[in-house]
Amino acid sequence: MNLAVKDIRANLARFLLTGLGVGLTLLAAMSMTGLYHGIVSDALAIIDDSGADLWVIQAGTEGPFAEGSSIDRRTLARTLSVPGVRTARQFTLQSRRFDIHGNTVRGSLIGLDFPADRGEWIPLLAGRPLAAGRGEAIADESTGLRLGDELRLDGTRCVVVGLARHYLDSSGNPVVALGINDALDVQTHRPADAVAIARAARRSLPSGRGANVAAIMLELEDSADVAEVRRTIDRWGDVTVLSAEEQRTVFLYGRLGRLRGQILMFTAVLLLVSAVVIAVTIYTMTLEKQHEIALLKLIGSPNGPIVSMILQQALALGALGYGIAVLLGPLIWPLFPRRLVQPPQDFLMFAAIVLVLCGVGALLGIWKAMQVEAREVLS
Repeated sequence: MNLAVKDIRANLARFLLTGLGVGLTLLAAMSMTGLYHGIVSDALAIIDDSGADLWVIQAGTEGPFAEGSSIDRRTLARTLSVPGVRTARQFTLQSRRFDIHGNTVRGSLIGLDFPADRGEWIPLLAGRPLAAGRGEAIADESTGLRLGDELRLDGTRCVVVGLARHYLDSSGNPVVALGINDALDVQTHRPADAVAIARAARRSLPSGRGANVAAIMLELEDSADVAEVRRTIDRWGDVTVLSAEEQRTVFLYGRLGRLRGQILMFTAVLLLVSAVVIAVTIYTMTLEKQHEIALLKLIGSPNGPIVSMILQQALALGALGYGIAVLLGPLIWPLFPRRLVQPPQDFLMFAAIVLVLCGVGALLGIWKAMQVEAREVLS
């Protein structure tokens, strides 16, 4: 006869409700980590997928993903002359609103340096990369755009030729990619009133042709000396160079640093709540069977079976809660407004955490059981 199973059957309703509470708490903790992984995956997609080895950015800044960066377009020709550089591509990034089918969608607009960059690295769901430097766009499906739709951005019109999935910025908003010249035209567009006022004041307005870009992406030759390439460009003074890994680090520990800390704190609190719930439940169940524990001690039972019973109950409670979290998670996470990414190693990590929580939660019940004396059976 298994004492743990027998005791659980005697208190089945409370055990199941407590398991549900633990499961929902674990689900919340897993959702928090999944949210963070999703934010990181979305934010780093452009850096990781673009294939750039080095990013040339404005001196004194940390790049377009952490803060504003503006460099002269003529820098492109200079970078192509550096020994070891295979290709160089201009890049722009701007936040803006899109009017799509009568709805306002907030997102990001990037410029691809066609024909050097056609957007082959973008995760396309349907359609194709850019085949022309003007009048074509690639959009994430969450914008509501479809293949063949015309996208109007101020005075620029583009036809959607490609649809992407999970092509999002760090805020979880969709990204639209245009040719670099179209993107710069959108960036420098001014309303008609502003143009009239500037002309009356005999002031010039920026045009897409002379506008600055946010960065230049470099791909190096296999035999290139990366350190020498960086030293050469850094000597120019007006720009600096970051590697793809440095861009990732700046973004993760700079812009997302506080978010990482907040999610870690929320997750720790939720796990602490789970540990307290398990401990209180096991302690209460131990209190209710003090008479039975005293009887076991009176007939000469060693402490081993008693400790085993309490520990098995705690593990069963944790296993029930973990099972509920794992089953409900994939059903609920697609409903979140932000994409949640839960890698397999996180499931293993939470399984290990649940084992630790169960062990810690059982200690209180075991301690109470060890305080029970055999003579209490007579009371």
